[in-house]
Amino acid sequence: MSLLTWDYDGDLYCALTTEIGAGEDRTTHFELSEARVVPGGAPSVPASPAPGPAAVTVIVYAPEEEKPAEVFFDETQTLPFAVLQHFVATVASRLPGAGS
Repeated sequence: MSLLTWDYDGDLYCALTTEIGAGEDRTTHFELSEARVVPGGAPSVPASPAPGPAAVTVIVYAPEEEKPAEVFFDETQTLPFAVLQHFVATVASRLPGAGS
């Protein structure tokens, strides 16, 4: 699991990547959402960003499954196009055969 956060026009966004399984049973979920800052518990633990509800979800299956990726959009949320472009570039860079 990995979490990438970035700022766009004063708002914080995040891409959460979760990989489940291995080999031909591998499935990777990419979720794009606005980030929410979670307060830290102790003084030594600073506040940190966490994903909010997913606005866009991409599910990518292992190449062995020969299933196309699926994309789901939350119809109640809107995003700046530049944020969506950044997310698409992030997903593309992590797909098999993309040189990452």
